[in-house]
Amino acid sequence: MTKLKHVFEMTTVVIIGLVTGAFLGGFPLTLGLTGAILGGISGAIILFLLSLFFKFRKLARANTIVKYASIGILPGMLIGGSKILGLGATGALILGAISSVIYATVIYKLLNRHEKSERYVSFKGHYIVLFLLGSISVFITILILDFLGNILDFEALILKLPYILTMSLVGFLALCVYLLSLIGKKRKLKTWFDAFKANHLFLASLGGTLILILTITLFTRQGYIPLNTIIFIAAGIVIPYAIGLILPLSLGYLLARNTNRPVMGAVFSIIGSIFVMVIGISVAPMLLLPGSGLMWAGLITGLFMLMFALSVLVKPESHFFAGCAIIVMSILSFLGAAGGLIIGGLLGLVGGVLIASWAGLETTVDHDPNTGQSKGSTDISITPSDTVSS
Repeated sequence: MTKLKHVFEMTTVVIIGLVTGAFLGGFPLTLGLTGAILGGISGAIILFLLSLFFKFRKLARANTIVKYASIGILPGMLIGGSKILGLGATGALILGAISSVIYATVIYKLLNRHEKSERYVSFKGHYIVLFLLGSISVFITILILDFLGNILDFEALILKLPYILTMSLVGFLALCVYLLSLIGKKRKLKTWFDAFKANHLFLASLGGTLILILTITLFTRQGYIPLNTIIFIAAGIVIPYAIGLILPLSLGYLLARNTNRPVMGAVFSIIGSIFVMVIGISVAPMLLLPGSGLMWAGLITGLFMLMFALSVLVKPESHFFAGCAIIVMSILSFLGAAGGLIIGGLLGLVGGVLIASWAGLETTVDHDPNTGQSKGSTDISITPSDTVSS
């Protein structure tokens, strides 16, 4: 088993080096097909030898840091070389290097800390999922933002709003964000005054951001700043990078929460139900036409999928029944809603299977030897899934 694990880790490293090196040689270095082949082979060999060296010297931490650094190169190059930023090969190289450093320092330390506190789980294939899913989601997000940039005009929309109204909306949004942060601090501290003191840095940064936004808006109205350019450059960096992190990392965070409740399956099912309901709503104008009875399936099955996915979070002991029901509803969604563009139906099927097959966590009750009474447990009590309540 240990040898198989080492082989899988080395294969992961080779794939990451191959894909990253091929992109580096083909695009930023502009060497074409030959550069892509040579870059892919070179990247795979370099990462393989580095990983082998660190394993031989038993430098596990250095080996992990190198893996995270290699994972972050491709998402950064995709963002830096996109048409949104317009920096070409230079931007790809710069953003790739910056992203590599961020992954090797910030992301690595964050996940390491959360894993020790049992808020994150490093699953099998963690590195390859983080690399492939992160890079693909960054690429797709860049394409969507580029498309939106050609059809939306944020500057014209903002200029139509009175400046006082714009200030009020931005200020209200900032206040809501600060209150949510303050409530989160209060849950860890005793008094609101302590929470306010602990949150003063966040308040200062939020106030500075608010002033910056309002200043940019004012200069835009005076014609000094092209707001569309600023928005799409900022969005072209922040949004793809955030999605490229959130999507792959969400699996580890969901697995950490999946012990007491089938959270992962519920999340997949909820997202699938949203796709199904969106398609069901889009065909709503045709529901009154003759022969449109199956059109109702999109709304009905989507609502049932959502209901069962939410109910299993409240009553996890009913996971088997709820999971089977979600599987049935996902299959029926293909009749009236094209399975929510197929994506919703597939997500529902995966979520239903994860919910139905969820193992749960049995409560271990300790008894006081003096009184014979139970001391309690931090885990929730799970009813066996073959009971009548399921």
